[in-house]
Amino acid sequence: MVEMAIILNVFMLLVLGMLDLGLATYRYNTLSQAARQGARQAIVHGSLAPPAMAAWGPTTHTGTAGDGSVYAQAVSPMLVGFVLDDVTIRVEWPDGGNLLQQRVRYTVTTEYRPILTSFFSSGSYIQSAASTMPIAH
Repeated sequence: MVEMAIILNVFMLLVLGMLDLGLATYRYNTLSQAARQGARQAIVHGSLAPPAMAAWGPTTHTGTAGDGSVYAQAVSPMLVGFVLDDVTIRVEWPDGGNLLQQRVRYTVTTEYRPILTSFFSSGSYIQSAASTMPIAH
């Protein structure tokens, strides 16, 4: 019984650690995909975009994935399992404009609290993903 009590604690620590790592990886991959999708949407909304597509930028936008903006609508379907109001979106044009071949950077950030830290402390970690692409039109 004593051996089982010791081994069970170590085993549960390993299982929860693997679960945390898997969940953190899933969340990071989802954020990365959302950042890429947001950047893809932004590169076709440059200064040469057709009138029906309304140009985006070049002023920096900061908001959440749940704020209803066009920037949030581009990525919110990708963020399954996230609380949209807890996900921060930042869209910026590093070259200062939205002309052809100038860059756009789309950054998606959220906070992650692993399961193991809820037992030992109240720590959380910032997960962030960014994608930079040249404007296509």
